[in-house]
Amino acid sequence: MDRITPILSVLVLLAAKSTTNGFAPTPRRLLPLQTTSSSTSLAAGGNRINQSIDLDSPKVATMDKLEGKKVYCRCWQSGTFPLCDGAHMSHNKETGDNVGPLILSVAKPATEESSTEVAAGGDDKKSSILDKIKSFFKGKNEDDGLTTKERLAKMGLSALLSYGWVSNMSYAVALSLSWYGFSKKTGLSPLAPGQWKPFLAVYAGFYVFNNIVRPLRFGLSVIISRYFDNFVNFIEDKTKLSRKLSIGVVVFLANVVGTFAAMGGGVLIASTAAGVPIFPPKV
Repeated sequence: MDRITPILSVLVLLAAKSTTNGFAPTPRRLLPLQTTSSSTSLAAGGNRINQSIDLDSPKVATMDKLEGKKVYCRCWQSGTFPLCDGAHMSHNKETGDNVGPLILSVAKPATEESSTEVAAGGDDKKSSILDKIKSFFKGKNEDDGLTTKERLAKMGLSALLSYGWVSNMSYAVALSLSWYGFSKKTGLSPLAPGQWKPFLAVYAGFYVFNNIVRPLRFGLSVIISRYFDNFVNFIEDKTKLSRKLSIGVVVFLANVVGTFAAMGGGVLIASTAAGVPIFPPKV
C-alpha cells in the first residue's frame, strides 16, 4: 500500500499538468461589432431612395385597384405617387439614369371584347386613328410620360421617315397655296421682277400656320409609318440591297424626288388656277 500511494500521486500530477497545457479549451476572444460606412450613412438617411413620400411611416406600402391601364412611379419623385407624373424624365436628364414607369393593364375578357366589336362595328378602327392624332396634341402622354419627340424617336426609323415626308408635303402645299393667293391677288408671278419679297411675306403666314398644325403632322406620320416600313422591305427584297442602302433609296425617292415633284406640281396647278404663268414673259 505504501508503494501504490507515490504512484497515484505522480499520476494525479501528470493529469493536472496535461490539462493545463493542451487539453483544456482556451477561451475565445469576442471581437467588437464593426459597422460599415454604408450602413452608417443609410441609418443617417444619406443614401435614401425615398426623399419626400410618407417619411414618418416606417414602410411605404400602397394598395390599389387595377382597372384598365395605370402607370406607376418607380423613381420615388412623382408628385402623384404612386402614379407616375413624368418626374423620371428630368431625373434621367440630370443624372444620366434610365429609370421609367411601371405600366400595368388589364385585358378585357374575350366575351367582352367580342361584344364590343360587334356593337362598335367599324368604328374601332376610326376611333383608334383619332385617338392617335389626339394624343399627339399633348406635350406629354399620360400613359408613358414621354414627349412627342421622344415617342416618335421610340417608334423607330419608319416613323422618322414618314414624318420627314409628311413635313415636306405640308410645306409643298403651303408653297402652292401661297403662290396661288399671291398670283390671284396681284396678277403677277412671284418670279416677276420685284415680286419675290412680297411673295415671301405671304408664304410666311402659311409657314406659321404650318407650324401650328405640327401635331397633326405627327399624328399623320404615325398612321403612315408602316407604309414606309413596307416600302423599305419591298426595296430590300426586290433589289437585294442591304437594309441601309434600301433606306437610302426610300429617302431619295420619297423625301427628295417626291418633295421636288410635289413642289413643282403644286406651283404648276396654282399658276394655272390663278391664270398667271409661272415664268413672266420677257419684254
